[in-house]
Amino acid sequence: MTPYFAQDGVTLYHGDCREILQGLGQQFQTVMTDPPYGKVRGDFDQAWTNRRAMLADVTQWRDAIVDRMTANATLWWFAWPSLAGMIEAHIAEKLNPLAHVVWKKPASLAQKHCPEGLRAPGPETERILMFEQYGADSWALGETGYAHKCDEARGLVFEPLRAYLESERDRAGMTREEVRQFFAERLKTKGKISGHFYDRAQWMLPTEEHYRWLQECYNKNGSGFLTREYEDLRREHEDLRRYFALKTGQPKTDIWEFPIATADERLGHPTPKPLALMRFMVDISVRPGTAILDPFAGSGTTLLAARLEGRQAVGIEISERYCEIAANRLRQKLLF
Repeated sequence: MTPYFAQDGVTLYHGDCREILQGLGQQFQTVMTDPPYGKVRGDFDQAWTNRRAMLADVTQWRDAIVDRMTANATLWWFAWPSLAGMIEAHIAEKLNPLAHVVWKKPASLAQKHCPEGLRAPGPETERILMFEQYGADSWALGETGYAHKCDEARGLVFEPLRAYLESERDRAGMTREEVRQFFAERLKTKGKISGHFYDRAQWMLPTEEHYRWLQECYNKNGSGFLTREYEDLRREHEDLRRYFALKTGQPKTDIWEFPIATADERLGHPTPKPLALMRFMVDISVRPGTAILDPFAGSGTTLLAARLEGRQAVGIEISERYCEIAANRLRQKLLF
């Protein structure tokens, strides 16, 4: 595929994300996007005649996106308040909901709506739905019916650490049963906790004390086994986990107050997101040195935010008009 724009780690493709994503060989640790809903799509909106048709598209978008997510990925999905619950339920069939963030906009905006026409309270907020892969952070959610997916994702995420503990045990000539007996003597229990250090299902990182016991156990008949420092394993474990890094002073709750896009940021798009909000989201959830995916890039705010925060980005936009706006915007910012 030929990109519409590609410069300094930022790539933009023109086309339907369901088709473009199939051709991308890349997987992403972060996906951040604002799909089109209702009347904002212009001519493209003619594809929808009711909410059921819209939700059918949501399901297709979800499936295409999930295929491009790593096992430790985060998905952020913007949604209009009246649609957020239905959309969250659809996405939750494949991904674990983590947060239902309320983006609180300036109160004056809600006062401009027409109560008679809307026949409901004026929306002063927008929703930002947050998801992860099921089982991606060392716990299982069997009641979802995705228990096997939990184990599969967890095993894939932490396999390098699990394999290290197992291979060193084998190299030392120890068996799982011998390790269990060693832990049973120390803990005065059945010692079954040691099994979690080797199982692909429900794997867990040993505590520092338990790691020292493993070292003692492995080396009781020899030496030179399990030599890595615990802090080294802990850092690798943290790097393998889903990235989320709040800084002092940043919002800690699920209510975020950010202004709407400025006049300079709107660029003719009906639903632009403010650059300050997108930079904040990139900062807290995109691991430095990795790339973010936005399958509905619009006028390029997510791509620009990623570039300004020192991350790479891949965007997809079905409208050639907005592709050109995004490309021009990125060219101007990348000059500085």
